[in-house]
Amino acid sequence: MSKKPITPYLSVVLPIFNEEKSLPELMRELYSVCDSLKRDYEIIFVDDCSRDRTPEILNQYANKDPRIKIIRFSRNFRHQAAISAGLDASRGEFVVTMDSDLQHPPLVIPEFIKQAESGYDIVIGERVANKQNPFVREMVGRFIYKFLSVATGLEFKNAGDFVLYKRPVVNVIKGLPEREKFFRGLAQWVGFKKKYVSYAVRSRKFGQGNSTKGLARFILNGVTSFSAFPLRISFWIGLFIFLISVGYGVSVVIEKILYPENLIEGLSSLTIVVLALGSVQLMVIGVMGEYLYKMFNEIKGRPVYIIAETKNFERN
Repeated sequence: MSKKPITPYLSVVLPIFNEEKSLPELMRELYSVCDSLKRDYEIIFVDDCSRDRTPEILNQYANKDPRIKIIRFSRNFRHQAAISAGLDASRGEFVVTMDSDLQHPPLVIPEFIKQAESGYDIVIGERVANKQNPFVREMVGRFIYKFLSVATGLEFKNAGDFVLYKRPVVNVIKGLPEREKFFRGLAQWVGFKKKYVSYAVRSRKFGQGNSTKGLARFILNGVTSFSAFPLRISFWIGLFIFLISVGYGVSVVIEKILYPENLIEGLSSLTIVVLALGSVQLMVIGVMGEYLYKMFNEIKGRPVYIIAETKNFERN
């Protein structure tokens, strides 16, 4: 008769992509923190189809320690899909999601657990300082979170995906029918009792951070996942420009009646109006396209990720 697998006290879920240089230091810190808990734990790496030596290094750790578990995607499905896969595979009473680039310090995990044991269901790491970003970039990031809070009606603080979830919360998130999950928003949307823990983001020693393109994708994903704000603001922008065009038309009529000799006939004013209205129409179409794209993906019903290989899960 087979033994019932032991449910670990803690699961640490780490999406990883091309982090061969940071892995040794990351593992030293994770082992130091997790071993200090004196409880059963598992560390789940979700390899988003890395192209460097990351898979080889992960296999070396997993061969030596069955608590190191690996999920390898068939192709790059991006960060949020990797978190989904890690949460789906996790078994711990507490589940911590964090990045693999050493900017999320593992030393904060015990404080997360302390707050969870005191009664909080979700514990979120709040960035109070970011040594990686220059001042302007940091201010832009804070403004974006303020904007997301206003646009969605949810509370977005200066926080990433460095979060502890209790098992009941994980089960709720796993049961949500949507395929493209935005976890920073879901952590707010699901409710439950929350606590924020402050930490400082360390400078990234290896690799590169998010690009401007990635930041724009983050904003679009966050807003369109939880709000119709872009559609509504497009309507108000269109209405505003319509009122301006009406006012401009009235002024042209009045000027033609009172001062016909001052009226200069030309294409300049017409061109400006056409370009303004055309740009608004394109913006509205673009916003609608984003929503339609999300609906299209949901309707297709394709999986969020495809797993090509796993390691050490068979030992559960």
